[in-house]
Order: sequence, then C-alpha cells, then structure tokens
Amino acid sequence: MKNNQGFTLIETMVALLILGILGLMASQGLGGAFRVKDSVEGKIKDQEAVVVMLKHLQNDCEAMVKNADEKLPPTFIQGNTYTWLMRHYSSVQANGWQFVGYVIEDNSLKRYITPAFSNKQEAAGILAALSTDPDLGLSSAQLSYQLPQVIRQKIEPYWSSYTKRSAIGLQISLSLVGNRNPLTSSCIAEGKL
Repeated sequence: MKNNQGFTLIETMVALLILGILGLMASQGLGGAFRVKDSVEGKIKDQEAVVVMLKHLQNDCEAMVKNADEKLPPTFIQGNTYTWLMRHYSSVQANGWQFVGYVIEDNSLKRYITPAFSNKQEAAGILAALSTDPDLGLSSAQLSYQLPQVIRQKIEPYWSSYTKRSAIGLQISLSLVGNRNPLTSSCIAEGKL
C-alpha cells in the first residue's frame, strides 16, 4: 500500500495559479475601490469649497450697507467684470467699512477684500470712485478666497422699492463646470450706515 503524505508538484502549481488569479482579482477590486474613494473625496472637497464661497457671499450680503439716507452712491456696484459691495465690518481689532469685490478670472470666482476704513468720508470717497468705474478695482484689495471651476457668476441686487440707490438684498447665481443648472442663493442686507 502506497502512503500519500504530500502534494504532487502539479497539484501545488495548480493551487498557486488559482491563488494568483484570486489575488489579481482582489487587487483589481481594491484598486477600483480606492479610485472610487478618491473620486468621492474629491467631490466632497469641491462641494465644501462651494459652501465656503456661498457663506462668504451670504455674510457679505448680510453686512452690506443699506444706503437708507441715499447720501452715498449705491453700495452695490456692478461693472463688466467686477461686482463690488460696501459692507460694515466690525471685529475686536477694527471697526468700519470694507469693500468686497467678486470677479471671474481663469475659471475661478475670486473674492477680494479691502482693509476696514474707520473714516466714513474716506469710505464714501472710495465708493464714489468705484461708482465711476468699478472695473478699475482697488489697489488695497487683497485676494481672500477663490472657488475654481466657476464659468459664470451673476449677482443681482434687490433694490429698494423707492430707489435704485439702496440695495436691500442680493440674488446670487453660480454656474460651475460640469453642472447644468446654476447654484442660486438669496439674502437680505442688514447693515446700516
């Protein structure tokens, strides 16, 4: 009687071949899972960037100065490229008026802000200069945030029913690359002069 105590060479090779095929299938599945994970994380990061920009727009709108006495040019100014608004800014370090500009450059929506101007007359002078040509911009404005993949932005004011000198809110619309429908948001200004 013959005693079989092991595997033949052919049995071992077949077993290794089957394990190799299973390992290859598992690695392909894991590679696909990691690609999906990376894709989902990228989309989440893109959505978070959109949320941050919409929060900036919302905060800027809520702090936008209402020109209730109409002694200033409109505090919402739109040119061919830039959209500017004057907002009231208050923090522990500074208190005053600040200008915020939005522009699309290189398929990115960019937000520019100026330092806070504590002098009301100085802020009024800057506002008057911006009113004559908003597309010249402000040299003191610094880039504070940018949202990539934006192909179009539309910011429209809700004017006071009495005049077009006091914007009481904004309608915001952003068209992103790859999205058919624009993202829209509305807000009401609370700032006072």
